[in-house]
Order: sequence, then structure tokens, then C-alpha cells
Amino acid sequence: MKNEIWNQALWLHKSTRLDTPHSKSRIFKGIKIENTDGNIVIYNTKLNGDFYQEISDEEYEMFYELGFERACYEMCLKNYKMSLNVIIRSIRDEIGSRNNQKHYQYLKSMRVNLMEKYTNILKTKYGIT
Repeated sequence: MKNEIWNQALWLHKSTRLDTPHSKSRIFKGIKIENTDGNIVIYNTKLNGDFYQEISDEEYEMFYELGFERACYEMCLKNYKMSLNVIIRSIRDEIGSRNNQKHYQYLKSMRVNLMEKYTNILKTKYGIT
């Protein structure tokens, strides 16, 4: 199954190639798939800062069911939702405690930015132009 997902990633022209002498990788929408001597691992690059986190068993199942490209879109939407929730909480905290207008405006612009990205992914996923 992982080999099939790997082959889909190789043929996805929208993905970015990240090959080293020791491994071959593709990255698309914040999801990295890496093949090191036949050992294929999928990472979510949007979690845990500098260290990529391997996706869960449930997320692997999603890749097997949907294929590489569609599952990447789903993971991207999930990542955006998590980021939006963090920003919304930060806005709430800012209003409730510090009340720093510059920081509040910055958080609002980040929220708008993320919402636009989220909407664009939805449009791409459902073929809306």
C-alpha cells in the first residue's frame, strides 16, 4: 500500500522533489513522503516546529483510501483548522487581558490569511473556480 502511495507522489507534478544521496522525498501541501531504501514514511511538516512528525495510523488509512493528492488536501485542511483555532484563542486572550491593538490587528490579519488559504484548498478540492 505504501508503495502505491509513493508512486502516486512521484507522479504528482505539483509536488516538490527533495532528494538526497540517502533518500528520495516529495512534499506537497505540508505533507512529506520519504523513501529510504524501500522504507516509506509520511510526515506532517506543520506540527512540532522543526521536527517533522510521522502521521498516525488513522491518517495512513486515509492515504490508502483517498490516494496521495486528496489525502494531502485533507491533511492541509486539518492543519489550517488547528492553526485557526490557535489564532482564535489568541485573539480571545488578547481582547480579555493585554488589549494590545497592534497585536490584535496582527492576529486578525493572520486569521483572514488562513481563512483565505482554507477557502482556496476547499475550492481546489471540490473543483470550484
